[in-house]
Amino acid sequence: MKYYLKIIIVLLIMISNPCQSQTTLNNNLIPEEITQLGFYIKGEKSYTSFSLINNSNFPEFKHLGTVNSLKRTNNQLELIVYTETSLGEQLTLITRKLSLVVKTEEIIFKVSPLRKQNMYKLTTTTKIQDGSFLYVPYGGWNQIYTVFLGDKEKEAIKFFSDTTMKPAYAALHNLRQSIKSFPENKQLSQLLPVWEKINKTEKEDKDFHYINKTWEKYKKTEKIAQKVSYLNQIQRELTNFITRYPKNEKTESIKQYQNEINKELPKLKKMI
Repeated sequence: MKYYLKIIIVLLIMISNPCQSQTTLNNNLIPEEITQLGFYIKGEKSYTSFSLINNSNFPEFKHLGTVNSLKRTNNQLELIVYTETSLGEQLTLITRKLSLVVKTEEIIFKVSPLRKQNMYKLTTTTKIQDGSFLYVPYGGWNQIYTVFLGDKEKEAIKFFSDTTMKPAYAALHNLRQSIKSFPENKQLSQLLPVWEKINKTEKEDKDFHYINKTWEKYKKTEKIAQKVSYLNQIQRELTNFITRYPKNEKTESIKQYQNEINKELPKLKKMI
């Protein structure tokens, strides 16, 4: 955890003047133009400042609308850091791809001093594709400096267009957060009913799975009283299922189960 402590110490000195608004600077003049302390990342035509996020351990979909982003000519990472103190030879930042679960990767940067005092260039051989946040803790784990790599709206559309992701409820939640960030984006809005249907189907499958498992137990047991108990249980669960999902996609399975219950349950009760 030593490198985290180093990062926190470095960033604590930035409290007096954090760069929260987007700053873009000409690549060739970056050392002379920077006057604010902070992190700046090289883009296609300019350097962009990192954004400050409060009350968060890592960037989330809800931050897409507010964090700075940039386009690059390739997947390489090059940063400028301006501090009030000196840095060591290395500094570690973290990346997070757009994903339903938090998956992070630590990126070690080589630190090279520039002519301006306490200004450094950070380089790494690690390449990160667009569609990721790059961030660093700020004064602890409740504030972070972050920037998004790539076009935020295009990457969000690309991500949520993959309708095979699970669990659907997590995708739906994050999609709604993204729509709040980009309320005028029609492609994201059009994906909402798609994911709502997927989420509904996933819930149906999960609830019906319990009925299927009980049915398997009914078929396996040889005890009459137990069979009766299982069929009664299935009957109740089917009633609840139909109430919860009146327009469900399990019509044929429900019909088969109900036919079996109506046929076998009276017989089994007489045998007890």
